[in-house]
Amino acid sequence: MGAEFEAAINRLVDQMRPAKGQAWDTRAHRAADALAQLCAGRSDDTASRGPDAHTPSAAAKPLLVVHVPMAGPATVAGIPLPDAKVEQLRANSTIEPVLIDDTGAPVTVGRRFAALSPKVTRSIRLRDGHCRWPGCDMRTGLEIHHLVPRSAGGTDDIANLAAVCTVAHHHEQLIPHGPYALLGNPNQPDGLTLVLYAELTPDQATEHGLPPPPPPLRRRE
Repeated sequence: MGAEFEAAINRLVDQMRPAKGQAWDTRAHRAADALAQLCAGRSDDTASRGPDAHTPSAAAKPLLVVHVPMAGPATVAGIPLPDAKVEQLRANSTIEPVLIDDTGAPVTVGRRFAALSPKVTRSIRLRDGHCRWPGCDMRTGLEIHHLVPRSAGGTDDIANLAAVCTVAHHHEQLIPHGPYALLGNPNQPDGLTLVLYAELTPDQATEHGLPPPPPPLRRRE
């Protein structure tokens, strides 16, 4: 939420250009005016786009600083994250790898990069127009979801990607970090179906490029 707020303020500040021949106001004053606009219910999506106010927009893009030790697992802020969470962040973050030594001190900082190019993410948002969770028309806070997770062999091809919102917490409910899966062809407007991953048969999972779901846990008598 903090990243989304900061991104919204910065976009508004950058749009506040002075009239021709007038001096620029300070950035602090422009930020205060931007905050007033937000409090009044005006954002860059509604105040500046006019008839294009319903253009689908991405969620704030966090910076993921990954510490890579000489040996052992990579960590974020010193904490090994679950693979499912790292996979979600990978598709929607800017990644900055930092090589650290045995004491945790940084040795070198790698170049920042995005796993998915801006061109791909923009094309997915424009193709989908809103969250692809069935029945959800949310057009803001969209993230890119891999129908077949990277950990299961999924690719970054457009046919394996769909826009899913964070506002209604739909992205976090999808595999590999949630119980649901979106199956089908995202290039068709009604081409995706929401299913419980655990209820798929092995043949159904294989048909859609997914590994078979684990068998249900048996209760001890």
